[in-house]
Amino acid sequence: MRLYHSPMSIALACRLALTAADIDHEVVIVNSLSGETKREPFLSINPLGEVPTLDADGTIITQTVAILSFAADHGNHGRTDLSPAERAKELSTMIVAAVEVQSCWKMINRPNRYAPGDAAAAEVGAQARIRLDAAYAELERRIGLRDIGGPLTVLDYYVGVLALWKIMAPAGKDLSPTPQLDAVKDRLMNTPKLRQVIDEDIASYTAMMG
Repeated sequence: MRLYHSPMSIALACRLALTAADIDHEVVIVNSLSGETKREPFLSINPLGEVPTLDADGTIITQTVAILSFAADHGNHGRTDLSPAERAKELSTMIVAAVEVQSCWKMINRPNRYAPGDAAAAEVGAQARIRLDAAYAELERRIGLRDIGGPLTVLDYYVGVLALWKIMAPAGKDLSPTPQLDAVKDRLMNTPKLRQVIDEDIASYTAMMG
């Protein structure tokens, strides 16, 4: 398998899921910061120009939720103890993360894509921060209803990366505290093979930014 990944993007959640499930895979770095995802040859792999993208032995799978679900089923990791209803609840939370949290980060990081002119873009960014705070609060509520001492699942990899974003991105400093999400992040950081992946990702991201 081959995972197309840009450091510290949400694709990190997929990398963590594949690693945790001991699924043999190759990581191909595509620099989204330099626009590499928006040009060839990557566009021939994913015409949407987005990571994560997984090449599963010739089958191209896109979108974070789909790849995480595939990793969970393929590796039989983090799903064996979940009932169908519990799986559906985890899927629902991942969709909230994708639709609400990630979309707000996109508007904050690239407001000019959503509004013409600097003044309008600034307003888009300001409104996105308000919406992002509410979206994190909803994730916090949902994670608080789970048994956070149970086995890690693909949902944990997803929200753990979102918790990392909060502490690494400047806009995250203005958001309300999310101790439940932070606890998930800490569990990932305290798992040696996952900590190694996260540390590698942070180092790659820092090198790209430098």
